[in-house]
Amino acid sequence: MTQNERIKIAQELHDGIAQNLVGLSYSLDLLLAAPDTPSATRIELRNILFKVSTLIESVRMEIFNLRTQESFSFEESLRSLLFDLKSNVELKIAREDCVLSAHIEGELLAISRELLRNSLKHSGASVIEISILKSENGSQYTYRDNGKGMSQSTPMGFGIRGIQERCSSIESTLTMSSTKLGIKYLIDIPS
Repeated sequence: MTQNERIKIAQELHDGIAQNLVGLSYSLDLLLAAPDTPSATRIELRNILFKVSTLIESVRMEIFNLRTQESFSFEESLRSLLFDLKSNVELKIAREDCVLSAHIEGELLAISRELLRNSLKHSGASVIEISILKSENGSQYTYRDNGKGMSQSTPMGFGIRGIQERCSSIESTLTMSSTKLGIKYLIDIPS
């Protein structure tokens, strides 16, 4: 996807979904401020307003990501995400001089961002390691955290499905392993 296409999508998100969510939050504020709103309803409205505010921040972050994807390096983009999420997790990145297309770089960045969000939200990890190294058949991407791991019985969410789809788009395979000491994802990228 070109920078112009990303900017166009960012504009559409800003002018559409983001503005609609802000309008919704204003309407919820008005309901909260109404003197005849029952207290039980106010509690529920505050919960909904919190969720809408979280969605607004998420959409704003995606707009920012779309606009800045090419201006930041892989590592800078991930560190920026951690900063935006107010995380103090230690991020270690190891990278060999692998020749990857812009498309593969973009997909690996999107995958990394999703995995970072998952680790921060679910695992309680304090250290996350990402490596992109040469392998016999191309390159290998590894993502590892030292969180609580994930049960095999946990249903697969949309984030992991999206990662699998991104792997398919770059003709790669995703392998996951998990223990009580953390989770590990491997992506084998053919040359």
